[in-house]
Amino acid sequence: MIFSLTILAFIFIAGLVVGSFLNVVILRTVSEESIVAPASKCPKCQTPLKWYHNIPVLSYIFLRGKCAFCNEKISIQYPLVELFTGIIFVGLFLRFCKPFDPLFGLSSMNPISVGQVLVYIFSLIVASLFIAIAGTDILEKKVSDSHTFGLIGTGIVYSIVYAAVNFYYYTKSLGMPELNPDFFLTCPVLYSVGAGISGYLIMEALSRLGLAFAGKRAFGEGDSFIAAGLGTVFGSLIGCSPLYKTFVPVFQFVVVILVLSGIIQIIITLPVFVKKLVKDKNWLTLGSIIVFGIYTISYIFAQNYGWLTNRAAYYSSTVVLVLLGLLTCRELLCGLKEHKTEGMYLPFGPAMIIAGFIALFTVAL
Repeated sequence: MIFSLTILAFIFIAGLVVGSFLNVVILRTVSEESIVAPASKCPKCQTPLKWYHNIPVLSYIFLRGKCAFCNEKISIQYPLVELFTGIIFVGLFLRFCKPFDPLFGLSSMNPISVGQVLVYIFSLIVASLFIAIAGTDILEKKVSDSHTFGLIGTGIVYSIVYAAVNFYYYTKSLGMPELNPDFFLTCPVLYSVGAGISGYLIMEALSRLGLAFAGKRAFGEGDSFIAAGLGTVFGSLIGCSPLYKTFVPVFQFVVVILVLSGIIQIIITLPVFVKKLVKDKNWLTLGSIIVFGIYTISYIFAQNYGWLTNRAAYYSSTVVLVLLGLLTCRELLCGLKEHKTEGMYLPFGPAMIIAGFIALFTVAL
């Protein structure tokens, strides 16, 4: 028990430190400064900070949320990002490395495999990029290409490394596999790249609906790259799992993440949005959102309980989901053009990142 608590404490502290660094990444991405130099400083008085001013969470508490030099209030963002990162690091360890000793109800120690460690490290990199993307989007309402391309690259590189390692051990024990179409069609790299392209094209299609109905994009270009990053990440995770034999579940997972992002965005903005729709008596838009939300929840529920294993049922229900989504998007875009839905639009990136975190903790591997 002492061993496991020590491990978890170490991981949590490591997460706090990484969270502190992510604060620097977020703020200096916004200010377009280098994340390497100069040293940390007060954003108000520009005085370089002492090392003991940079202790995650504790420095904020001891300084009572104020700069030690100019007494300017320190943003609550700093300790929140640090704590959130620490919690995520511990949560992902328990998610991918599994309970490993009697503290978690086991009768004996459960060794952690190299494969579990590799997936865990991959998930930490992905989570860190998630936090950087969301933080930058919230503060500046823009997405950094370095973050989204880093996410895309991370997913693809993981699938390449996994495929190479798996190919090496397979040939070492069983010899050279037969290089037929099935061999290439089940390659994790193909799953990752294909899912990334799918995510990008879906978001671009939805964004360009805005050009058709409102004369401007429904989402920023950065959101399409976030979708591509989510695709490559989960395409590689699913492609590397023995549970999935075709690309269909990968595409389906990308669609579910994007749909979930839309639901999260609606929930975040729902109070203000519904109030405005009711005030303007815009019943068609309100009704389309309600129907789309109820159907989406039912669709996910049916998926989880295996009610859509029949191919006809799956494709027909998916078509209905897409049509309802398009109808809802059309109503929102028309409302934007006619200034009926002003005041409800927030950066969509954070909603996509929240959906990504949910998927990271729930995807079956």
